[in-house]
Amino acid sequence: MTEHLDFQHGQIYFHGAPLGSQNDYMHSATILKRIRHLMECLPYLRCFFVLGDLPELRNISVMLPGLDVRTIPFPALGDGSCEAVGKASDTIHDLVFTGAMTEYRTKLLALLEREGLSVACPRQFISRNRRNAVNRSGKVIVNIPQREGWQWLSLMRIAAGLQTGRATISLGTQDASRIASCCTQLNILEHDWVSRVQQCVDDWKSLYMRDLVSYSAMAQRFERERPFPHDVFEYWSLTDRVCH
Repeated sequence: MTEHLDFQHGQIYFHGAPLGSQNDYMHSATILKRIRHLMECLPYLRCFFVLGDLPELRNISVMLPGLDVRTIPFPALGDGSCEAVGKASDTIHDLVFTGAMTEYRTKLLALLEREGLSVACPRQFISRNRRNAVNRSGKVIVNIPQREGWQWLSLMRIAAGLQTGRATISLGTQDASRIASCCTQLNILEHDWVSRVQQCVDDWKSLYMRDLVSYSAMAQRFERERPFPHDVFEYWSLTDRVCH
């Protein structure tokens, strides 16, 4: 499960807002269709897996009784950091953004460009390999929420960035999940936030090394606390007669 689906105050919340709320990231009809399809799958589901501690899936077992939520540890990213950072000749942009465009994201990206920062932004869905190449073309990856008030960091964007040798800065988020220790969050209500973005760009190599070390320590701690759910797969192999 990658979507932020919660049950609060007797209502289903999708991406932090009650069903039916309007936004320009995902049409409300698409959200309702996804929820309906999920409900249709319930007879075949035993549990949800989440990567690390996101999404939280608050009170999901109240909404969907009998379904567990099991965590998968954060992946190891290896130690190829020196090679990844060493390719400074590939960096032709200050920042990289590879998410789907919304009005809020467009506004912030335009502001950064007006301040003289160059931004690589494909503005369309791209393959994983193409995304990795785009990431390497910039010095820092920027995470921008879909809308103002969005609560969470993009865990997978940050991990994918570190895997390609680039740190991520996040604009306007105040996430306290585990991945927050591996990302610089900037308060865009502060008057000097753009200059802080520039500082991150100028110091991009050390920023990456710091976040990679933080990620490795965080991932190891998390796996000690929440080991891989082998029991689920062992149970499945028994019930479905899958040979080891």
